[in-house]
Amino acid sequence: MIMKNLTYILVSFLLLFSSCKTKHYTGEPVGKEANIEDLLRKSEPKHLAQIYYEHGNYINSQTFPPIVQAPAVLEHLNDWLIIDVRKPDAYEAGHINGAYNVPKDKVLDFLKTTQKAAAYPKVVIVCYTGQTASYVTGITRFAGYDNTYAMLFGMAAWNSQFSDPLKKGFGDRYPDMVVKGEDPEAEIIHSEKEHGMKEHKIDLSKLPDLPKKLPSILISERAHQLLKQERKQFMLKADEFFPEIRQDIKKYYSIYYIPKPKYLAAHIKGSVQYTPRKDLSLDGRLTDIPKDKPVLIYCKTGHTGGNATAYLDMLGYKAHNLIFGAQSFIHSLWKEKGWIPPVDAYINDFPIVEGKKRTSAKIVALAPKKAKKPSKPIVKRKKKEVSGGCG
Repeated sequence: MIMKNLTYILVSFLLLFSSCKTKHYTGEPVGKEANIEDLLRKSEPKHLAQIYYEHGNYINSQTFPPIVQAPAVLEHLNDWLIIDVRKPDAYEAGHINGAYNVPKDKVLDFLKTTQKAAAYPKVVIVCYTGQTASYVTGITRFAGYDNTYAMLFGMAAWNSQFSDPLKKGFGDRYPDMVVKGEDPEAEIIHSEKEHGMKEHKIDLSKLPDLPKKLPSILISERAHQLLKQERKQFMLKADEFFPEIRQDIKKYYSIYYIPKPKYLAAHIKGSVQYTPRKDLSLDGRLTDIPKDKPVLIYCKTGHTGGNATAYLDMLGYKAHNLIFGAQSFIHSLWKEKGWIPPVDAYINDFPIVEGKKRTSAKIVALAPKKAKKPSKPIVKRKKKEVSGGCG
């Protein structure tokens, strides 16, 4: 199952990748199948950001970010493919019935050769708290898979036995680095302006330089490379990020990926506001992001930020997601305004399998406390001989 909005994978060998050029856009992306005959007539080289934009513009789609909640996973245990990217010892301490334990840097190969993604309605990526899973899901999406999802808050939401990282992650840290209303510091870093393909020429030279390779090869190589990164290379804890910007407010280009009213309520000092499903697009403010400095992106809970970080990394930026997003430093404010429920509302006591075995027949007999209906027994099915993605 290949992403319909990334159908360039089918025709990428017809495209040549070269340096960025300024282009004036007059149309909007339609997100339909690529016209091979039309592409054959065109020899204009395109930047990877252009290809993503013209073939679905997924970063702006209504299905972004791809997230499912734990109760839905429980209900579909017999239908969905579950991939647990935690360390083996954590997996053995307790995992979802039927989940495969796959290192994150092996996920693409697993989906291509072992359990082909197209054989399942959904592929659910699970980690400790959903943060790593969101990044991995983002990489798989931008590598060509249209049915991968991150499970909201990971195993911390699945069973209270694993909920401590989630409970400890929410909080009100570094109040001296939080501001309300308009932010003079942000104006120094960023001069806001309206964009739009129909009104503006986009200077693609402002985008990061990428190797001059066929898009299909470049996408595959970048996706594999990014999934090999250590945690600090793509996401940071509040206790890692805030001390750094306290010393140098401009060390990161900090983006609060949230609607403006929530940005004005409270945000990290020096950060700029980007509107979801608008500003990270090529026809938005993507080229405002400096290509020569690290980027920190944060959202409501870290899940959208993780997927957006994957997008920016695929385009050549050096991006980081703030773990748990706004909930790591202004959780009380969000809770007081009714924008998010108490952390306990996300935590369930769904059954787990202990040990190295992937499945357990005993799980079926258990009655989960918060499930609408018990899951069906996991049965072996004949896999469809189909493939997807470019991993």
